[in-house]
Amino acid sequence: MNFNMNIPGLKGVTVHKVEEMGERIVLHVSIPKKEHQCPACKNITSKVHDYRIQKINHLKWFERLTVLFYKRRRYVCQCGKRFSEKSPFVDKYQRFSKEWNQVVRIRSIKAKTFKEAAEVLGTSSSTVIRRFKEVVKEQLNEGVHLPKCIAIVFCKKKVQRFAINYTECCHPVFLQFLR
Repeated sequence: MNFNMNIPGLKGVTVHKVEEMGERIVLHVSIPKKEHQCPACKNITSKVHDYRIQKINHLKWFERLTVLFYKRRRYVCQCGKRFSEKSPFVDKYQRFSKEWNQVVRIRSIKAKTFKEAAEVLGTSSSTVIRRFKEVVKEQLNEGVHLPKCIAIVFCKKKVQRFAINYTECCHPVFLQFLR
């Protein structure tokens, strides 16, 4: 099949077939054969044991949900170990492409609700929430800079007035509340 269009996240992938199934676009893809290193003995092998078809959800394409049927090779080594090829567009044991995961992480933050983000991406809201929690965990590991201490002083006069002092700076911030 002559196919000269670049699909986001699928660089270096061979597209064998494009189908329309209802509201979805289905792409049958594979990666060119190359030598892989055995994870057990570290020898290089190119002997294919078998093929497995893996269904992967991908980004929208022309405002339609896209599904990839990835023909994944499983290699066999001289030591007897069988292992899958490394793929540039999907992680091990995943049903969603790397590009899709990046979009979900961004949409989970920018969308008004998790349900809205899930409907746009064709997944469940619980999946969006899980990806959002991953983003939050990464942000918290990087650290959020807060002042060491906040001092709040209350002055009772005709107007309620609060002075907030940050110990790192010497200038108080005055807030006034009228009754």
